[in-house]
Amino acid sequence: MAMPDVYDQIFQYAKKYIKEKSKYSPKILKDTPPDKILSSNQLIIIREIRDDLYDENLDKTDQRFNIGYEIEIYTINKEQVAKQEIANELVNLINDVFDIHYGLRRTFNKQIPNSDADVYRHDMRYEGKIDENKIIYRR
Repeated sequence: MAMPDVYDQIFQYAKKYIKEKSKYSPKILKDTPPDKILSSNQLIIIREIRDDLYDENLDKTDQRFNIGYEIEIYTINKEQVAKQEIANELVNLINDVFDIHYGLRRTFNKQIPNSDADVYRHDMRYEGKIDENKIIYRR
């Protein structure tokens, strides 16, 4: 059996959910754009950072895999709204997707200094285990 490919499904669900719920129209990508410039849009990057085998039985019919996702949020002030306030909304929406909807465990949630002081940067990580039937386990 092979690791179930769920990254694109999770990414597409997260993108749709955040776009529908956010007041700030963030751009949501799988990787850092080549120019790394944050224009008038807020930016969210959702990366798969882990998908290794965790456990299996001898005939490999029952396998579990570790999965992990890193979410980077970049915000700038928008009109009269502070970048921190925008980031807080996006953090809550991301948590709705990864914790509430998918049941993943948040292992990291912190502001990260950014080289451009006009940009607020926040980093989050979620982990869990998944079996070959795409059932996600928190531990």
